[in-house]
Amino acid sequence: MEERRHFEKLTISRFRGLSRLEMDGLGDFNVILGANDVGKTSVLEAIFLLTGFANLHLPVRVTNWRNVIVQDFESLALFFNELDTEAPIEIDALSGGTTERLTLVIAAHTSGAGLEPQRGSQESVSNGDKLNVNGARGTADRSTSWIPSGRRALLYKATVQRAPPAEPLSFSGTLTVRESGLEVAVDSRSGADEMISSAFVPPKYEYNSDSISEVLVNKKKDILIDYLRLINPRIEDIAISGNVVHVDIGLRKMMPLNMFGSGMMRAAVILAFGIAGDQKILLIDEIENGLHYRAIPPLLQALMKLTSDRGVQVYVTTHRLGILSALQQVLGQDDFARYRSKTNCYALQTDKAGQVRSYRYEYSQFDHCLAHGIEIR
Repeated sequence: MEERRHFEKLTISRFRGLSRLEMDGLGDFNVILGANDVGKTSVLEAIFLLTGFANLHLPVRVTNWRNVIVQDFESLALFFNELDTEAPIEIDALSGGTTERLTLVIAAHTSGAGLEPQRGSQESVSNGDKLNVNGARGTADRSTSWIPSGRRALLYKATVQRAPPAEPLSFSGTLTVRESGLEVAVDSRSGADEMISSAFVPPKYEYNSDSISEVLVNKKKDILIDYLRLINPRIEDIAISGNVVHVDIGLRKMMPLNMFGSGMMRAAVILAFGIAGDQKILLIDEIENGLHYRAIPPLLQALMKLTSDRGVQVYVTTHRLGILSALQQVLGQDDFARYRSKTNCYALQTDKAGQVRSYRYEYSQFDHCLAHGIEIR
């Protein structure tokens, strides 16, 4: 398989407000544009769940980001289109340049009569634990127990279809919500190693130093500084004291990062997520959140460089045409001309039947998008 592990085509069926959505011709940098409540965030969530298909705690984290605390199965039922838990969710992606296909099916499951022994390892994790990279987990309590009959749960089934003669791989497991916490029962994990490392940055991500600390620990500080200089050329160094990130801009002392405002903090966190570890996919919801309009073009420049320097596929959502205008401005520069063929805008719109559809626009068509606003066909 190719190292980049990028998606070329994505199909989402019966997930949240998306009855069926197809996005073809995905590039290295993808902007998902649309009005409020059209499903932009749902697309990122679907990708995040798909890439981390063997981490059964992700549905809880994704739900928490929507300010919903998972206390019972009904909280997880919010994933299903029209709340119809009889119709399973299916998320499917084809990797570009290969014949690899990754498919995740999430169904509502009711355990049978009597008691069922757990299948494989069981992990209980507090809803309050932070999780932004799909392979990471909080501290887990391991135990063996039984699942009471009649309890509803999420049944996960993932398959990885690979180029012949390689055999397909599979993963299956069950996520159950109990009063004592979450239960994960794994049936088959032969495909678990095929998860794709990705990071999700929610629009209201609360600043902490964890992602930047990981960059420093892995000796990637100079890389982060180079990217941050695109946004603020005065930055000379970055360090952490306790839980506070400090930045050197040539003054007598280093300054706390939070003194530079929410936009700079968010930009630093976004870039740190893209640099830390070996991320293949970076998902940024409402990229403009907290950013001054003048800070958006340099952040886009940094993210563009991230796609080529580190092989990261980037997805960003926005409801502002100003982001598309800024992207056009960046791509219009000679230094970024090579990114034009790898950058797409996907306009999400609801048709007369109430179904959300995706319309793909390349760089050469951005003028048309901007001229016609959100309502483009």
